[in-house]
Amino acid sequence: MDKLKQNKVIFLMFTFTSVINFLVFWLDPESYMYLIISLIFFLNACVFFINSRDPNGPYRKWWIAVRVREKWFFSVLYGGCFAGFIFTITLYGVLKDHLILIIVICVTGGWLWGLIIWLLNEKRYGDSE
Repeated sequence: MDKLKQNKVIFLMFTFTSVINFLVFWLDPESYMYLIISLIFFLNACVFFINSRDPNGPYRKWWIAVRVREKWFFSVLYGGCFAGFIFTITLYGVLKDHLILIIVICVTGGWLWGLIIWLLNEKRYGDSE
């Protein structure tokens, strides 16, 4: 099996495991460890998602266009705003309490997620221009 197919399979496994752990947390919101495990598997899935892309495909072209705006713009817009918003809605739907705390945690976590994704994309596509 070539490296790209192997990374796609690992991406699907990490995504599936992340969803299962999140569903367990959803059914039992007192068990926060499943949420933490779900987030760890989600970040691993992101790593393998980036590595499962064709190095010369459309994702690379999108990345070259996005990286012009710099790291902080990407991490705030894609991480803090987009991912933070999605995480906030999801967690508030499960917990239904502590909205301000959830917003702060999710936006901060989304910003860190955006920064990590930026660094991974730079490692993968930054030198290939």
